[in-house]
Parts: sequence; C-alpha cells; structure tokens
Amino acid sequence: MARPRWSAAFAVPFLAVTGLPAQETPASPESPFVTAHKGNFPVILSAPHGGTEDVPGVPPRRGVGIPPGTNGFFPFRDVGTEELADAIAAAVEAKTGRVPFFVSAKFHRKYLDVNRPPEFAYEHAEAKPVYDCYRGTLAAYCKEVRKKYGRGLLLDVHAQGMMPGTVMRGTADGKTVALLRQRFGEKAHTGPDSFFGLLGKGGLAVFPARLDAAEDPMFNGGHIVRTYGGGDFGIDAIQLEFGWTLATPKAVPGTAKKVAAAVDRFHQLYLADPKK
Repeated sequence: MARPRWSAAFAVPFLAVTGLPAQETPASPESPFVTAHKGNFPVILSAPHGGTEDVPGVPPRRGVGIPPGTNGFFPFRDVGTEELADAIAAAVEAKTGRVPFFVSAKFHRKYLDVNRPPEFAYEHAEAKPVYDCYRGTLAAYCKEVRKKYGRGLLLDVHAQGMMPGTVMRGTADGKTVALLRQRFGEKAHTGPDSFFGLLGKGGLAVFPARLDAAEDPMFNGGHIVRTYGGGDFGIDAIQLEFGWTLATPKAVPGTAKKVAAAVDRFHQLYLADPKK
C-alpha cells in the first residue's frame, strides 16, 4: 500500500469509502482513485481537481443536466494542485511536526467532479463509487477532527487563471467559517491575523486585497466548503484558489512554505486547545 510522498514518519491506514451515500459513510477498503491519509493535527487538506488518471468504464462527461447558475460545465483539471497540496502537507509537517489529514483526487475531473452535489457531479453509474469514496472519506475526516480536537480547518486547494499570482478566498463571504467568527469575532475572518491576512503577511498576494470586501462570486466557495464548513460537521472551511503561477513546479515549494507558515500561526491563534 503506497503512502503519501510527504509523510514518512506518520503512517496510518488509508481510508476510502465506496458504494454508500456520501458524507455519512464509514471507513471501508481503499480506492485506487483517491489518495487519503489520516493526520494528528486539526487541519484537513483537500485537492479535488488535480488528478490525471482515467476511470475505467466511465466516459468523459458532457455536461448533461447542469443548469445555469452552477458556474457551468468545466471538465478540466486544476493543473498543479495535486502536487501543490502534496507540498503543502509536507511543509506543514516540517513546520509543525504534525501531519494534516489529506484527501486528493487521482482521477481526472472530466470523469467526475467531487466539488459538486452528486446530481451534477457525474453522468455514469460507475463514477458513483469514486464520488462516494472521496466525499465519504472527507466527511469522516471532518467528523474525526471535530471529535478529537473540538475545532478544525478544511483547506480545499484549487487553481485559477483570472489572477495568476494571487490566492483567492472562498468562504461564501464568511458562511463557511461561521464557527470561527462566532468564537473569535469577525477579525478572525477579515482581520490581519485571519488566514488570508496571514497569507498576505507571508508574502502571498491575496484577494480580496481588502480582507473585509466581498469575494469573487465565481470563486467564493464550492460544494465541498459549503457542505463541511460552519455547519453540522463542526469545523470551518476555506477554498484556496491559487493563481496558476503559484502552482508551477518551480513555484510550488515556495508557495507551500508560505501556506504552511500561515497554517501554523492560524493553529496557534484559533485551533490549539487553550488549556494545553
């Protein structure tokens, strides 16, 4: 059984879920199309759109049934995000000595899109087990983080070409970090020590540049962060839309190191148990 490249020190069994309703499914045998690894830190990394592998027996989607108002049909991969998420996980481990939970797609987005509700995510029945695996694993990790640590942060890694050198924030204008805002006030979302404030301090250009401004409606958080953030799962969630120049092979190590520094400080401020 292969292990994630970023963690040699912390090895636990992979978790995957197949053939059951997403978001409520228990652990079951691993999937060849989803990389997943438990952690010992209240941060979950998700990379749903960076995979390159074919799904046997599943033809490419055609956009059937996707209505207007759902950001349209986009079957292309977020280039570099699989590698970037991998590098962020390694950088977090190097910075903190702790391992984040991790879920990443090996499958190409043209076969299914796990950042959509199931009715819009796939068009072929053979894709359903892969969808359920990714989303069920993610749900299980969110619940485990909430149970073990009382609070947690899901970071959903994506890429965009509209602002090539900028990381765009997606929280549905604060809705997916509702628990964070309740506990620590609005400054934890839009202040200089918010997650995006920390990214900015660390040298990454961020959008919105004025942190209390509205997010871009095209990139303000998809189905993953809206499902697991600020609601029944008891954690907060932020979609990170990295400009493509931040996810090139040359840029990935520096980008990952800056994100890891923000994760470390955010954990100290908002996730660490104050009694310890």
